[in-house]
Amino acid sequence: MIEYDGAIYVPGADLWLDARRVKDFSFVSHAHTDHSARHRRVLATPQTLALLEHRRGKTETVPARYGQPVTLNNHQVTLFPAGHILGSAQILIEGEQRLVYTGDFKLGAGFCAQPAQVKPCDTLVMECTFGLPQYVFPPKEQTMERLVNFIQKSLLEGRIPVVLGYTLGKGQEALKIVGDAGYEAIVYESIYQIAKIYEKLGVTFGRYEKYSGHGVEGKVVVAPTNMRRDQLRTDLGRFSTVYLTGWAMDSDRKFARGANLVLPMSDHADFNELVEYVQQANPRKIYTVHGFPQFAAHLKDLGFDAEHLPQGQLSLF
Repeated sequence: MIEYDGAIYVPGADLWLDARRVKDFSFVSHAHTDHSARHRRVLATPQTLALLEHRRGKTETVPARYGQPVTLNNHQVTLFPAGHILGSAQILIEGEQRLVYTGDFKLGAGFCAQPAQVKPCDTLVMECTFGLPQYVFPPKEQTMERLVNFIQKSLLEGRIPVVLGYTLGKGQEALKIVGDAGYEAIVYESIYQIAKIYEKLGVTFGRYEKYSGHGVEGKVVVAPTNMRRDQLRTDLGRFSTVYLTGWAMDSDRKFARGANLVLPMSDHADFNELVEYVQQANPRKIYTVHGFPQFAAHLKDLGFDAEHLPQGQLSLF
């Protein structure tokens, strides 16, 4: 039903799934660049297509709203929420069997994305980014409380609190959290541009403005994770940084770029959610991608027929 050579292809529907090299026709689950390319034709949600146009430029599109089937070569294709970032989608392909490809997903309520749904299927191809038992995140409310405490403490100490998140997704989540907590935000250009697209697509934020070189006192700065500390020092003077990422569960945090605090906030499912998803979908066959191969072994121990798809391997299933 699928072919795999580092990217997943469904011959019956003549459709690639999140191919990273240019294809004639590919489903794109969300607008992060590690799940897309400048394909000749793209199947995605309208929100993802708007974000892709901003990041990749224009292309031929096949928009599909959640829950509205599209027919491809006698196969019925339906997109449904993934809970990852705005517009993120899973795909259900129905032919002789029911195939679900998750893309990146997260169960539970998100800050800017609809909660992921789970659909029963025969074959499940799922991401497993945090597919080790050490990646079990604390309750969201606890992490948000720690973030607000960090902001309050920084302001009391006369420092500018800086929240670091990915340009697309985490940056807008951070902006949403800061605004909902009652703070005014100053946002760096790359996150600001995408926040404006989010607003056009129906997401509301609190008070915020683009960083202009002044007026940061008493406000919270939202910046991309690749911002250099020396640049922040030049721009802001005295500041403290908090980095939002699921990798905060790692004891070795070399990725944190000298952040004063690293909080475990992710737009991916944690280990327990990955297992929960499989138990709800109850597929006959599981292929795991984009994560740790040990997760497939764990699913086998639970009684599922699971295997990991390594990058670069050519296989027919």
